[in-house]
Amino acid sequence: MSRFVPKGVMPALVTPFTRDGDINEEGFRQVIDYTISKGATGVVPAGTTGEFSYMRTEERKKLLKLTVEYVDGRVPIIAGTGQNSTRATVLLTKYAADIGCDAALVISPYYLRPGDKGYYEHYATVARQADLPVILYNLPQCTLGVLNSNVVEDLSEIDNVVGIKDSSGNMPYLLELLEKVHGRIEVIIGADECFLSAVAAGVKAAILATANLIPHIWLEIMHKVQKGKIEEAAKLQNSVQTLARLILKNGAAPPIKAGLRMLGINAGKSRMPLDTGGTLTPETKEEIRLELQKLGVLEELKHPSIQRSIQIFEALLQQGFTIDETSNVKQSSGSNNTVSVAIATGSKNSPLGGTFVKLLTMPKIGHEALMVILEPNLAVRPSSIMFPMRRIESMRQASLFYGPVQSGAARAIASYLEKGKIPNQSIEDDVMVMALDVDLNSKDRRQVVAATQEAVEKALAGIWR
Repeated sequence: MSRFVPKGVMPALVTPFTRDGDINEEGFRQVIDYTISKGATGVVPAGTTGEFSYMRTEERKKLLKLTVEYVDGRVPIIAGTGQNSTRATVLLTKYAADIGCDAALVISPYYLRPGDKGYYEHYATVARQADLPVILYNLPQCTLGVLNSNVVEDLSEIDNVVGIKDSSGNMPYLLELLEKVHGRIEVIIGADECFLSAVAAGVKAAILATANLIPHIWLEIMHKVQKGKIEEAAKLQNSVQTLARLILKNGAAPPIKAGLRMLGINAGKSRMPLDTGGTLTPETKEEIRLELQKLGVLEELKHPSIQRSIQIFEALLQQGFTIDETSNVKQSSGSNNTVSVAIATGSKNSPLGGTFVKLLTMPKIGHEALMVILEPNLAVRPSSIMFPMRRIESMRQASLFYGPVQSGAARAIASYLEKGKIPNQSIEDDVMVMALDVDLNSKDRRQVVAATQEAVEKALAGIWR
């Protein structure tokens, strides 16, 4: 029999649970089908992302058997079989071998952690007694113990040990592993954000949480590195970093399942205590949606186009304020493909000055006005206020409008002021009111800053030529 060699990108499969906490078998099948359709070179059930620590041994057996039956030889199956005790690990690994799994991913013993000799004896016993290729698993964030490289080096001499998955995120440690076990066992990257660095260093296999959603993108990065297209690979890695961080800092399984549900896959729920009311906020879910859209995995939701021309008096009327258009108020507008703005400026003693104060003290919910500032405690001059044309419905949308949009507006005014284009009298005596329309689901915040600055500068040019 040929020696099992892990390769490519394999998802650490999530385990869908029903509302009552049972394994959702149909949802699990859908996850398997999706990942294989996206190019996954293997699947890893009952791992960390699969919430194995919340499952009884009999449930893990059920999940492994379901995987073998449904995968039906399409890709290799690496079964998560690690337990706290060596005896329990051997028994579960033997079961995985008996039902037809291709290898076992064995987490280092946790809770009561052994010393280096204990780690060695644990893995050596499993490898020698279980009759299944064994992949060591270093995850110090969860086990609170590090599988030292000298222990791994010794274990690599055992025939049935075929690899080590390192999820520590510690690149010097991973490089040390590559140096010590090269040619004997495979080093498998398990830290999503270190994927490019690991592959560039010579790693040929990955078991990743985010591969539940984007195995094809990780495979593309790997292929580009292998073809020497490092810059293209780096660009792709950068494009997935935000999604990887969102997933890993929010417990892995809940955000992955949220993403899969957005794709129409019945990924179910997580188990308590991982699945609680505050696990994923609506804002976090929206961030995940936007990242999946940015990567082309999820079709973008259609949003109303921005208004190409805003009439400031009509905008103020929508806010509940009426100003006589014949009053001593100057107005102008500007726009581009991203932002549209209308500006009114007039004396502090004019009707616009009164409206300026009321906008701050009598905010309309979802359209709250805010002073335009360059940085905390440094407002622009003349005193300026801005409000959104479209209703703000989430913290993410608020952070976009009162962040990048506000920054771009402030930069435009500051630039005009620095160039001496605003009369001194206006600087001292006038106020400005700005109505802005922008797609509040925009993904590129830097682009929003630049586009806002451009649009506001166009509008300012209409007032002070």
